[in-house]
Amino acid sequence: MTKHDNVSQGEIMKATEFVKKFGWERAKREVALIGTIAVITGDRNWLSDLKRLVESRELVESIGGLPAAKAHLNSVAERCVNGGLEAVREQYKILKQAIADVEACQ
Repeated sequence: MTKHDNVSQGEIMKATEFVKKFGWERAKREVALIGTIAVITGDRNWLSDLKRLVESRELVESIGGLPAAKAHLNSVAERCVNGGLEAVREQYKILKQAIADVEACQ
């Protein structure tokens, strides 16, 4: 990756823009090279965001994709409403964020 791959209008490209432009596989490779990217961009927040996006996509894909993840989110929400445990509420929060991350990159 060159320095220019990560520059958008003179500013650091948002992680979601990076995924949209270069795709998930490239994002996964870049996360693996996180130290190099940190030196190039000088922005560790961007790297954290990119890593979160990749992890979110992997979570959504492990459930069976976006439609399946949304259906699963609804079942988790029902358990929360019915007095679910704190762990279920945390699962809901994580999955909801993962779905939002994946949708933001489409």
